[in-house]
Amino acid sequence: MSELASTPAPVPAHIPPELYWDHSLAEFNNQLDDPFIAASRLLEGPPLFWAREAVHGRSGWVIARHALLQEAFMDWQHFSSEGGMDLTLMMGVDWNLNPVNIDPPKHTGYRKVLLPMFTPKSVNHMEAAVRETCDMLIAKVAESAENGRGTCDFVSEFAMPFPTYIFLSLMGMPIDMAGQFFQWEQDLLHGTSMEGRVIAARSILAYLEGHLAQQKIAPATPLMEAIMGAEIDGKKLNDGEVLGMFYTFYVGGLDTVYATISWSMRYIATRPQFQQFLRDNPDKLNKAVDELLRMFAVVSTQRRVTQDMTWNGVEMKKDDLVVMPIFIACRDADAYPNPHEADLERKTQMLSFATGPHLCLGMHLARREIRIAIETFLARFANIRIPEGHHYTYHAGPTFNVDSLPLTWD
Repeated sequence: MSELASTPAPVPAHIPPELYWDHSLAEFNNQLDDPFIAASRLLEGPPLFWAREAVHGRSGWVIARHALLQEAFMDWQHFSSEGGMDLTLMMGVDWNLNPVNIDPPKHTGYRKVLLPMFTPKSVNHMEAAVRETCDMLIAKVAESAENGRGTCDFVSEFAMPFPTYIFLSLMGMPIDMAGQFFQWEQDLLHGTSMEGRVIAARSILAYLEGHLAQQKIAPATPLMEAIMGAEIDGKKLNDGEVLGMFYTFYVGGLDTVYATISWSMRYIATRPQFQQFLRDNPDKLNKAVDELLRMFAVVSTQRRVTQDMTWNGVEMKKDDLVVMPIFIACRDADAYPNPHEADLERKTQMLSFATGPHLCLGMHLARREIRIAIETFLARFANIRIPEGHHYTYHAGPTFNVDSLPLTWD
């Protein structure tokens, strides 16, 4: 477990003093009422710097500009997704999350297995089920409020279960275990101790190993059929390759969409004019969703430097950790003037789903889920707002998550 020690390593000799940042990125991002504003303060400093604690106690480079992050995403030859990643080390396995922690050309073959299930056409076929899930959860929220409570916690009552139920349906996993699955996810990604994170990582793995055994007998869903029946170069996927896919879906399906929906609803609930504009102009909703995805890009990914090199004037060494916080890049005023507000006329393409070979496979489904959630809430409730005297809470680690968002409406 030495590779996962929470005490940062000494400053490497190749780090110039002016690029050493003696802080924890997570602690810095939690300092203000809004972590996106807190993180964007780093845009005032150097575009690339070495942080004492870049992610989960590990020191490494942090890229703090949109242009540089975009360049690094495209350059998989120098910024590898393979090797030394937290989850692989915690589980103690010899396979990577698939395909997110695998580089081309292998990445391309795995991606082709999954891509047909997540095209816009495939997502269109899922829309009825997504709407049904959304309507069911909103009906429960409305019923609770009508029974005298007057408010809901948007996060626990809607934002968490909504994408979770969709994920479980895709994977053929039991809905009644949703609470346990989500708790493991939170302990894994946001736990305060390494021991707790390792326990969560291995608990998830143990469940997924059992799920794999069941899918070998009888695949439960079209996605499971596609994965279990897949061949690359005439060979079936081995257990590690399949478990890597399962784990990728687990982490992505339970964390990022709920977070983005929650941040988006907070923004809408605190801007009544914008809220009413969306009701009056439903044709602008798709563009609004893209802007909300940009403003509330909640993730930070990791890469590993593959060789000694000088990159944008900075000396980097083989195996240096590189943290790529999309939430900083998406608030870069050089790419997005007035970056902290939604601009439905904005032309610059968002970076929320990354770019290059690791462009997010689930982006069309995520976009559809968020649009349906916002569209349905706006149609069902008027004057959505945070009740007077109430406050939202959040935590900002490798992903930015809302813990509680009290809402009321007319």
